[in-house]
Amino acid sequence: MNTFVIFLRAVNVSGKNLIKMADLKDMLLKEGFTNVQTYIQSGNIILQSESNTDETRDKLTTLFVQHFNLDITCFALTEAELMAARDGNPFDSNLPGNRVFITFLSSKINDSERTEINKLQFPAEEFLCTEKHIYYYLPNGAANAKLSNSFFEKKLKIKATGRNINTVNKMLNLLAKTTK
Repeated sequence: MNTFVIFLRAVNVSGKNLIKMADLKDMLLKEGFTNVQTYIQSGNIILQSESNTDETRDKLTTLFVQHFNLDITCFALTEAELMAARDGNPFDSNLPGNRVFITFLSSKINDSERTEINKLQFPAEEFLCTEKHIYYYLPNGAANAKLSNSFFEKKLKIKATGRNINTVNKMLNLLAKTTK
């Protein structure tokens, strides 16, 4: 059995792609996933699957269309992948966890794309684009920030979803309890 952290893109945001986590959990259990846990309303899931990462992600995408009539991009990560993403954070670990974000990308970014996007600068806001993630720090919070998942999706023409460091750490803590 494989354990995954699933991040759903753009679920329960601004009144769009509304899914109740209780309904989601029930559907996943009925579809054969086990040890399903959700965390807050923004599409954070831990589950176990007999399938590999790609098969699990693809099955989830299909199930969202079938059960909720929603085309939701799913990001399936192993514990090691989520830890590596968190540990790759270039920002000071003492910064507020709700102001430092990791954006997970649906495909890898090549060297020339990374070089170009990393040249961009925004006063007060900082970011670093790597091959599979974008890390950014918003000292004044996300509400009026220039940097966001939407910004990076448009610039890179890619699907992405982001979580703040607090959420990433919470998911790793829940995952540790699940795999014991």
